[in-house]
Amino acid sequence: MRTIEEFDRVAANLQPGDTVVLANGIWADVELEFKGNGLPDQPISLTAEEPGEVIITGQSNLGFSGEHIVVSGLVFKDGFTPTSEVISFRTSSDELANNSRVTDVVIDNFGNPERHDSDLWVAIYGKNNRFDRNSLLNKGNSGVTVAVRLNTEASRENDHVIEYNYFGPRQILGSNGGETLRIGTSHYSREYSNTVVQYNYFDRTNGEHEIISNKSCGNVYRGNVFFESQGTLTMRHGHYTLGGCAVGN
Repeated sequence: MRTIEEFDRVAANLQPGDTVVLANGIWADVELEFKGNGLPDQPISLTAEEPGEVIITGQSNLGFSGEHIVVSGLVFKDGFTPTSEVISFRTSSDELANNSRVTDVVIDNFGNPERHDSDLWVAIYGKNNRFDRNSLLNKGNSGVTVAVRLNTEASRENDHVIEYNYFGPRQILGSNGGETLRIGTSHYSREYSNTVVQYNYFDRTNGEHEIISNKSCGNVYRGNVFFESQGTLTMRHGHYTLGGCAVGN
């Protein structure tokens, strides 16, 4: 499909096994909302005609919800979200994504032009979701790059997996709010997230001194690489979290 109108029409009636393909080219100023209930062996997919050739720009974002949804191959570049999140694993406060995946997606220089106006690049809600093999780089404004949200019961004890991602350069923000990855918040620090963060590459992620901020319980960090990054994996809050096997340079 080639227009947002066509996308909205098709996305209103998704069935298990459906694949929605965005045509190669520039998609400017589009708010993509994607809802559906796939099955384990028949997910509902949103993908690019060719990976890396669908460029989403301007004031744009993506929200999706339901079961067994797979998003892949999209590039968000040189724009910013008109809301507070670029990619959201929900479409409303009570419509969340579960058993879903975002893979092979790029977000590059997609931050609010006002440096201290905050937004999240990826907000993960729901349960049993996977975020893998994505590239996120050049976030210049305030706000966490990837956040696991625990603000409702439906997003706790979530068993998410965040793995094999490339977190690229992020310049020093000069204030709090420049984390690359945060799981939970101080308010929910005694709640269990049970998120696994493994085999990711953090390349010059210098937003602030907390590269990863752990603010929940039951998480596992293993096999992650921090390359020339001015910061730490910070076990700031939470219990029963494993933080071994990280490699630093």
